[in-house]
Amino acid sequence: MIKKLVFIMLAAALISSCSYGSRNTIPVIFDTDLGNDIDDVLALQMLLNYDRDDIIDLKAVTVSKNNVHSIEFVDGYCRYNGHSDIPVGFAYDGVTPDDYYYLVPTLSAEVNGHRLLVPQINPDSVEEGFRVIRKKLVEAEDNSVVLIAVGPLTNIGRLLDSGADDISSLTGVELMKKKVKLLSVMAGMFDAENMFPEYNVVCDIPAARTVFEKCPVRMVVSGWELGNKLLYPHTSILNDFGDAGKHPLAIAYCNYMEMPYDRQTWDLTSVMAGVEPENGIFRYSEPGRIAIDENGYSIFTADPDGNHCYLILDEANHNVALEALVRQVTGKQM
Repeated sequence: MIKKLVFIMLAAALISSCSYGSRNTIPVIFDTDLGNDIDDVLALQMLLNYDRDDIIDLKAVTVSKNNVHSIEFVDGYCRYNGHSDIPVGFAYDGVTPDDYYYLVPTLSAEVNGHRLLVPQINPDSVEEGFRVIRKKLVEAEDNSVVLIAVGPLTNIGRLLDSGADDISSLTGVELMKKKVKLLSVMAGMFDAENMFPEYNVVCDIPAARTVFEKCPVRMVVSGWELGNKLLYPHTSILNDFGDAGKHPLAIAYCNYMEMPYDRQTWDLTSVMAGVEPENGIFRYSEPGRIAIDENGYSIFTADPDGNHCYLILDEANHNVALEALVRQVTGKQM
């Protein structure tokens, strides 16, 4: 009887291991300027789908856009997708406070007299973004967290500038070195023939310089030139989310610009690189160091001891990359 009981327990443990232990769930913190461009919403949907499939555990979303509607959108959108417990942080006194095009229309959108997005967050009580990140890093296992940043680097810069506090006796640099295994960033421009200061960098140059100078972990950077090649098809917006007038992603997309348009996938590439770094779709540059000059230009210097690299998309992988991004946004097999 004892032997039979032991066998049953071992069998149950093996089944559990096969069912749930074959893949390690990745803790992810997402920093976004949602409200500026529509690709932030697509990127957030990707992460919510990864979370749904137990590939990641979305620990927090921090907003680098200084607009309370961005906080409400993130909270409402996560709740719409069945996530009512994701902490949200905010870059107080940050950059880009404008409403722009889709935040208010999407938050106001109704179906059958009911709002699609129903945020329950109190914007006046939202904690500083860098403090939210510090709390989540303290809770995490060492060398486990993937931090993905796809907007101005205000929150990440403040994290790295932070000192010991009531959350942790470690500085931001020490905490990041201890807890973060990868920082995936959409920033900069690495096409030598078409250099210009990239938007996420120039919005907060001091923060960008801080991040590239102080980041103590491996940083994978998706430059402007990469996402610019991959255009998200508007047909997916119209066809893959049911009635486009009843889904907040489609409503936001249609309010951002006049349809039909195919939008660049800048932020989506950083999400995929952070969650699936070894999927073979993108290639990595040689290791090196990226510096941001006073005008916001991104300067890459090869260095075998450097912990920076940027993503490269080979033309042969163009369609593969686009199909993979669309598949992850829609959550559907193509």
